[in-house]
Amino acid sequence: MKRKLLVFDVESASLFGEAIAVGALVGDLEGNITDEFVLVSKESLKNSNEWVLNNVIPNLTDLQTCHTNYELRNSFYTWYLKHYESCSIWSDVNFPVETNFMAAVANDDLANREFKMPYPLYDISNFVPISIDRIATCGIKGLRKHNPLDDAKASYFCFLKAIKSENIQNQILKLITDGK
Repeated sequence: MKRKLLVFDVESASLFGEAIAVGALVGDLEGNITDEFVLVSKESLKNSNEWVLNNVIPNLTDLQTCHTNYELRNSFYTWYLKHYESCSIWSDVNFPVETNFMAAVANDDLANREFKMPYPLYDISNFVPISIDRIATCGIKGLRKHNPLDDAKASYFCFLKAIKSENIQNQILKLITDGK
């Protein structure tokens, strides 16, 4: 039974561009975070579109960096492997950024990674409307929009609030415990 969630967020150079940064956490259904990951690729920073340069890059300046996009993907994958069997895997508004990132991670070593990728990849936006500002609603002070770890935390805590709603609680708990 998978009662832990791995929630990740990716910032990219454009909607269909290379990943710039990844943030992720592992937490339980009570709101206890037990592990975190965050990393920025210097390679993708220089290939970002104007919107990303103005809205995302300023929120990444204090994060750990690596040199290449491959290092970013491989580092995340190594961290992900520690948790994927014990967690249901979630992101918020999966397509196109997070799904493209996970496809790139898989394609880096498809023969060995193909069957270790998230299946299914759950989407928090199916339970928390996209019109809700996650940073403002999650209840955690000091989080920054477009910082991937902060966005993952905000999505995680908004999701936990959503599952306390009686009308969807049983549906979500069945999803994350049974994988169906």
